[in-house]
Amino acid sequence: MSSAQVKEGFNKAIIPIMAIFALGASQGGVNAGLATMGAAFPEAGPNIGYVISMVALGMIPSGIISGAVTGRFIKYRTSIIAAIVLYIVSGCWPFFMGSGESFGMLLASRFVFGFAVGWSYPLAQALTFKTFDNENKRASILGAGMAFFNLGSLIMELAGGYLALVSWQACFLVYLIGIIPLVIVIFMLKEPERDSEQAAELAAETGGEVKTKIPPIAFLYMLMLTLIVAFAMPTILYCSFVLPDSAISGWVLSAMTLVGAVTGFTLGPVYKKLKKWTLPVAGLFLGVLYVVCALNAQPGSFNLVVYIATFLVGHWGFAIVIPATGNMITNLVPIGAATRAMGFNTAFHQAGCFLATPVATLVMGLLGAQAVTDLLLPCSIVIVVLGVLQFVLAGFTDMSKYDDGYGKVELHHDA
Repeated sequence: MSSAQVKEGFNKAIIPIMAIFALGASQGGVNAGLATMGAAFPEAGPNIGYVISMVALGMIPSGIISGAVTGRFIKYRTSIIAAIVLYIVSGCWPFFMGSGESFGMLLASRFVFGFAVGWSYPLAQALTFKTFDNENKRASILGAGMAFFNLGSLIMELAGGYLALVSWQACFLVYLIGIIPLVIVIFMLKEPERDSEQAAELAAETGGEVKTKIPPIAFLYMLMLTLIVAFAMPTILYCSFVLPDSAISGWVLSAMTLVGAVTGFTLGPVYKKLKKWTLPVAGLFLGVLYVVCALNAQPGSFNLVVYIATFLVGHWGFAIVIPATGNMITNLVPIGAATRAMGFNTAFHQAGCFLATPVATLVMGLLGAQAVTDLLLPCSIVIVVLGVLQFVLAGFTDMSKYDDGYGKVELHHDA
């Protein structure tokens, strides 16, 4: 797809991309049914939470594999359509499980479901990278992707809650929503050029070499994403232990999702002003607000208003860090490695989600803590330290060193 085609086809190109992004936050679609699942599988005990985290585990290998094979051995359209079909089938599969099925079978279906989500999600990021060559516009699109990610999560959580009133199996029917993105992709997504083709075209226009390697510094940014997510998630996961009752928890978590959706639309203007400093500012902001949040979560000094305010405002940083890392990767990686890089980025992101519970357990063990509220402050302090380290990393990142000319020349190759 040429740059001219990109500009003319902007509105059409963004619709299937956003539809794929909206399927990315599918873990929580069955949250409302966890209690009844626990009753149906008493042998699971506290491990019932793996019904959610197993999705993240499945996304880790699939993100890497998807980035490696899509555009090289499988067409983008074929890859995405197959992933969404698997999303629908594996997502709804527990609905057909009888009372005699094992908990292990349920977890296996969730791993396959995560594999499907992890296969399609990085391709939305890669398509954004490949379609929008202006870095400011790309930041805006990736931010909008985070907004649709959160809106998709909100819709699925609400629908899953109502379906869970029928039975724990019925809540899995929420994944039939995947039919909508499937139809949009089939009829609206055009097959993009391969990364190698775009890289060769760019090299011909600029007189440079064809670049296809992911620079090591990109993995440092991905690792920072893993760590921030792993240490931030306990504050989110355990907010129901801090708040007075489940009704307030539900409202606060719904408000958090809306904050995440609105936040996504701020990435474009924020990045335009801060550029490479966007990530460290967001990371440090998240850490500082979560520290205040943790201080007000302790039984002896609990302040409901301050806790909720800092929890929700601090979530701006969390909702910026995720797409801003993807955006930073697009500015460090040559277009010839776009799809592979986004696959790795998804894997590192989901590694942070999966590691959140082990990190919480480790911190509680090291501190000899008795209550989950005891781990919120140390985890938040770690985020502050990571935010400072991101300032150091950004300071040592010379953006001009990684400039391959993408977005600075008019490409005339016809798709």
